[in-house]
Amino acid sequence: MSATHYRDLLADQSLDVEILKRERLCDGFRNFEAVTVTHQSLDGASRIGPLRRELLSTGSVVVVVPYDPVLDAIVVIRQFRIGAALKTPNAAALELPAGVVDEGEEPDASAARELFEESGLQAKTLERCFTMLPSPGLTDEHAIVYLAIVDASELEASTGLAEEHEDIRPIAAPAEALIAAVDEGRIENGFLIACTHWFARKGRLRANALAASLEAG
Repeated sequence: MSATHYRDLLADQSLDVEILKRERLCDGFRNFEAVTVTHQSLDGASRIGPLRRELLSTGSVVVVVPYDPVLDAIVVIRQFRIGAALKTPNAAALELPAGVVDEGEEPDASAARELFEESGLQAKTLERCFTMLPSPGLTDEHAIVYLAIVDASELEASTGLAEEHEDIRPIAAPAEALIAAVDEGRIENGFLIACTHWFARKGRLRANALAASLEAG
C-alpha cells in the first residue's frame, strides 16, 4: 500500500453516498430510524450495497466547557444518565452542560441556553472550538463544542428543568484536578473526556484571549 495514497491522509474524507430510503421506526426521547444506502468503495472501483443501517436520530447538539479564569475552574454537572446506570455502578455521572439544538435555534443561542439551564450561569462570552461525532456508527449526533467564560462563584447547589425531570448538581472543578480525574480513569463520559484533553492542551490560551477581549470591550 502506497503511503502517499490520498485515502491514507489523516483527515475525514468525502465518499459518494446515495440514500435510497429513510424511515422512522420509533418516536421517543431519541427517534430511531433506518436508512438504506449505497456507497462508493474506498478504492473507487465499485459500489457497495444496498445496505441498511439503523441509527438514533439526534442531529446537532452543543457542548459547553464553562471556564472561570479567576478560579482556574471548569464547571461540570452531575446528573442521572440511563446509559451509565445500565452499564456501570455510577448512575450519577459527571459531564458538561450540553443539549440538542432546537429547531430554528442558532447553535450559539443553544449553547448559552443549555449552560444557563444546567448550571445556572450566564456566559460572559462564548466561542466555538471544535466539532465531533461521538459515535457515528450509532447516531447522527453532531456536536459543536464551545468554550464559555463564566463566574463560577455564582453557582447554585441545584439546577435543572423540573418539567424534564432534571436533578442537576453543578460543580466548580479545579482544572488540574479535573484533568487528573480524566487521566486516572475516574470519569467515563465521552464528551467530558474529549473536552478535558482539549482544554489541557489549548483551553487556557483560548480562555485568556477570550477574557482579554472582554476587558478590551
